[in-house]
Amino acid sequence: MFTNQFLRFCKSAACVLSAACTMGAACADNGLNWKNGSDLLAVGLPALAAGAAWGQQDTEGMKQLTLTMASTVGAAELLKRTVKATRPDGSDDKSFPSGHTAVAFAAVRFMDKRYAQQVAPYTPWLYAAAGLTGLARVEADQHYWRDVAAGAVLGWGAATWWAEPIQGGQLSVLPSPRGLAMFWQRGW
Repeated sequence: MFTNQFLRFCKSAACVLSAACTMGAACADNGLNWKNGSDLLAVGLPALAAGAAWGQQDTEGMKQLTLTMASTVGAAELLKRTVKATRPDGSDDKSFPSGHTAVAFAAVRFMDKRYAQQVAPYTPWLYAAAGLTGLARVEADQHYWRDVAAGAVLGWGAATWWAEPIQGGQLSVLPSPRGLAMFWQRGW
């Protein structure tokens, strides 16, 4: 069970992250504040999720969060290198999907799934902060809305997948036109 102090910390942290990004973005005369705000949220929300697991001394939760973040970042990077979509500002070809949005939604979904009863009062604030991450990426001219939507689905899906106890599974390696394909079927 979370302590009241830790719950107040979670609420305060989510509010501060949201307010910092909102105020910075409101004062923006260019995309820099939006970019900085999205960076803050993409680091702050996973840190908050790690703090939730650590605060509960939840080693299984830390393992699940690590798998969630690793699979989210890995899948996002693989998609970026495969799709090669140009960013709105033309800076590179790694627009699709939004990695910032993916990790933000993965962190929030992890907390929502793993600690549902304890964080329920703060869940709307946490999802709002994750959504603000996506908005900030679009406003910073780093992503299109499709990139942000794909990142949100990717992060949400990874957290939904990993935020359950793992009870075995099966790894399959099959030939594919470009080499080998690996598939993991999780045991329930």
